[in-house]
Amino acid sequence: MKRVYFLTMLAFLLIVAACGKKGPEPRYSSDAKEYQFFKAVSDTFQIPVLNPNESSELVRTKSFSVYNNDVMPGLYRALNRYSNNLKAIPRQDLINLVKQAAQQEAERKLLLATAAEKTIGVPEDTVKAELTKIYTNFGGKDKFVKNITSQGFTLDFVKNDVKKNLTVQKYLDKYVYKNIAVDEKEIQDRYNQDKTATVRHILMMTQGKSDKEKQAIRKKMEDVLAQARAGKDFGELAKKYSEDPGSKDKGGLYEKFPKGRMVKSFEDASFNLPVGSISDLVETRYGYHIIKVVGREEETRPLEEVRGEITAQLTKAKKKDEVKKYLEKLKTDNQYQEIYTG
Repeated sequence: MKRVYFLTMLAFLLIVAACGKKGPEPRYSSDAKEYQFFKAVSDTFQIPVLNPNESSELVRTKSFSVYNNDVMPGLYRALNRYSNNLKAIPRQDLINLVKQAAQQEAERKLLLATAAEKTIGVPEDTVKAELTKIYTNFGGKDKFVKNITSQGFTLDFVKNDVKKNLTVQKYLDKYVYKNIAVDEKEIQDRYNQDKTATVRHILMMTQGKSDKEKQAIRKKMEDVLAQARAGKDFGELAKKYSEDPGSKDKGGLYEKFPKGRMVKSFEDASFNLPVGSISDLVETRYGYHIIKVVGREEETRPLEEVRGEITAQLTKAKKKDEVKKYLEKLKTDNQYQEIYTG
C-alpha cells in the first residue's frame, strides 16, 4: 500500500527533525527557501496550518503546546524531495502527516519531561558513538553534513536531537520495558504460525471523507465484493477498482510479507483466513479492503536457528504495546488535546 509506505517512511524523518524554535512567531523569513516551499504547499492544498506567515497550535497539554513551527523543519526535510511533483501527493496524506508529526513531537516532549524527572542523562561518548553510526550509514561525516546542510539543518541541531532520542530510549528501557519478557510457549506458538502471506487486495480510500461519503464507498465495495465472490477475476477487479497505487497495477498483489508489516486488521485477515478465500470488507484507517488470500508459507528452518529472530520480533511487539499504553497514561495525566484535526 503506497500510502502506508509513504507515511511510514516519512515518520522516521519527522522523529529525527521535529523540534527547534518554539513559540508563536513565524519560523521563516519571507526570502527563505523554506518559506517559499510552505507558501506554495499551503496555497496549493489549502492547508492553513502550513502557511509560513502564521503560527498555528496543533497539540496542547497542560505544560506545553506544539505549533506548526515545531514540525515545519521535519516536514520540509521529508517533503522537499517531492517539490517538483507536489500535486501528486494526496491532500489528505499531507494533513495526516502534519497530525502525525505533531503527535510524535508531543509524545517525545512528554517522555523527555518524564525522563528529566528521573534525572536520566546520556554521556557524550554515547552520543558520539551514535553519530558515528549515522555517519557510516551516509558514507562518512562529510557526506552527512552536506546532506543535512542542504535540508537546512546544522550538525549541532542533529547532535542535540540525537541526544534527546537516546535519552527517551534510555528512559523507556529502564522504566517502561523493564518487565517485558518472552516465554517458551510464545516462541513455540509463533514458530508454528505461518511465516509469510501472499494476498491480492482491493482498497477504496475513506480518509478525509464524510460519513455520507463513507457509506457510498462501502456500498460500492459491497458490489465489488459480490463480483469477486461470483467468480470474476480478482486481479482484474483490483486493476479496475483499487485506489492503492502501490499494488493496483499488479492486480492488488502483495507477496510474502511477514507479520508486523501491515496494519492489524489487514494482517489478521491475511494470516487467519483459509488460503483461496475472499474476506468480508476489512476496514482500516485508510479505507475499506477486500482481501483474497493467495498463499502462506511456514517456517522451514529449525526452531533453534530462528529462536533469536522470533524472540526479537515478539519483544519488539511487546515494547510497542507497552509504550502505547504508557503514552496514553501520560496524555491523560497531562491533559493532551489535539487542536488540529484536519
